[in-house]
Amino acid sequence: MKTKKTLTDSWSCVPELKEACNEIDELGHHVYEIKNCVRVSTLENLVYDMKLQLQEAINRLDEIDTDVEWVTEDDDPIWNGPSEDLLTDDE
Repeated sequence: MKTKKTLTDSWSCVPELKEACNEIDELGHHVYEIKNCVRVSTLENLVYDMKLQLQEAINRLDEIDTDVEWVTEDDDPIWNGPSEDLLTDDE
């Protein structure tokens, strides 16, 4: 497994995850229609649109290298003073 470093605790280091979520979010109006018994779309369009958006989400997920462990680095390390090689002789 590879290790990659990031400065945030979020999943912004893997943009394909957000892209997949955006594709799934596009199903919102269809989910509403199904869950709230509101028949607006034809069944054919409903199924077609859902399959298309879900396939796009799967395509984004397939692009992700899951053999990576993301490690958050602290971007504000504690400062311990200047390095000895930066000190002048009179210090």
